[in-house]
Amino acid sequence: MFKKLLAPPGKKPRLSDAEVARKYPRYRTQVIISIFVGYMGYYFVRNTTSILSGILKMSATEIGIITCASYIAYGVSKFVSGLISDESNSKIFLPLGLLLSGIINIFIGVIPSVITSVWLFTIFYLINGWLQGMGWPPGARTLVYWFGNKERITYGTIWNLSHNFGGAIAPLLAGAGLALAGNDPLAQARAAYWFPGIVVCIMAVIIYFIQEDTPESVGLPPIEEYKSEEYRESDNAKLEEDAAAVEMSMGEIVKKYILPNTKLMWSSLYAALVYILRYGIVSWTPKFLATSIQDGGKGITATAGMGGFSFFELGGIAGMLIAGWVSAKLFKNSKPLTNVACLILTLVLLVAYWFIPAGPEYMIWDFAILIGLGASIYGPVMMVGLYAMELVPKAAAGAAAGLSGTFSYVGGATVATLVIGIIVDHLGWGIAFIVFGISGIAAIICTLLSRDKSLEYWDEEK
Repeated sequence: MFKKLLAPPGKKPRLSDAEVARKYPRYRTQVIISIFVGYMGYYFVRNTTSILSGILKMSATEIGIITCASYIAYGVSKFVSGLISDESNSKIFLPLGLLLSGIINIFIGVIPSVITSVWLFTIFYLINGWLQGMGWPPGARTLVYWFGNKERITYGTIWNLSHNFGGAIAPLLAGAGLALAGNDPLAQARAAYWFPGIVVCIMAVIIYFIQEDTPESVGLPPIEEYKSEEYRESDNAKLEEDAAAVEMSMGEIVKKYILPNTKLMWSSLYAALVYILRYGIVSWTPKFLATSIQDGGKGITATAGMGGFSFFELGGIAGMLIAGWVSAKLFKNSKPLTNVACLILTLVLLVAYWFIPAGPEYMIWDFAILIGLGASIYGPVMMVGLYAMELVPKAAAGAAAGLSGTFSYVGGATVATLVIGIIVDHLGWGIAFIVFGISGIAAIICTLLSRDKSLEYWDEEK
């Protein structure tokens, strides 16, 4: 029954040239809005526990256990969902995961015992993490089927901004839940889960009505035909490979295009290291800012600490736009070189973040650094999935994006949450920052090893 529900739609008869010219732009606008709003919705109910880390009466290790379980489930689910989504209907797959994740968050909020029990909380968050893994692969699949090679960095950048809009709005939704619950701290914390959960359930229904699967499913030609002027003669081999991969089973695709792909593996290892930086900062910023000066933190209020989360995400919006432009114009589609430039800036800003003096009077400087870190980190984060999709045929795009996601979360986010939580409790914040620095340096090495020069456009005029 589940397989039948997710089965991709058949190809519809080709529309007339006039209808194609009229409808193709409309559908492309429709699907980019759908995957943007849809993935933004996933973020509304993904990191609530991190947002509340300065408010929940839990140790760093306990918060690390809960969030780590979610990220491990998310990472495994992202790969499994990638395999499934490549053979599924994106119109169903994308909103279904969002709807179910919203329902789980409602359960966390309305069942009183969940947020007072670390292990019950962990179980629910593990389920939520698995459902969250259903968001990225159908979006990646939509991107490669509806947008051409050269324009994909532009539309991929737009899509990836959903991370930051979702991450920036999530604390506002959690805050709205807090306000709705009155003065009882337990009721406030519960409302920070059920209120965003209701919002995303409504969003899931809307996404279902605007998302489409592939151009062929609505009577349109494939993107290679519609945007034929974008493809070089050197792309012919890649197009033939794409066509051959369509006829393969998913097992054959994994054996031929995923597992032996050395550059994809280096790129996936790079993804894990970048996600140590991303989630190490985003998961612990509220607690680091709210921790007292005597305990090694910045010594500002918990509410202001939640604000730091939003500033980091807002910085990411500018970072993705700039990284997209730099990759397309300056580095001629070289995502690894773009990553190197961003990561060098990240290392400099990490040093500044640590050495800015503690205390509320320096809060504005902390927020400024967080905006810069968001900008420098989210560029490389954006490149993770986009680059993975370029390293394989279209039919394997979801699987490649899913594999990089598995490395990102099972490897990177695990270190960023559980391991960093233990380090903070037993060794202090200083050692945590050293781990971040080492991760940044190692990420630079891995992204350079993943570089595929055949995907770059240095031979073309500037």
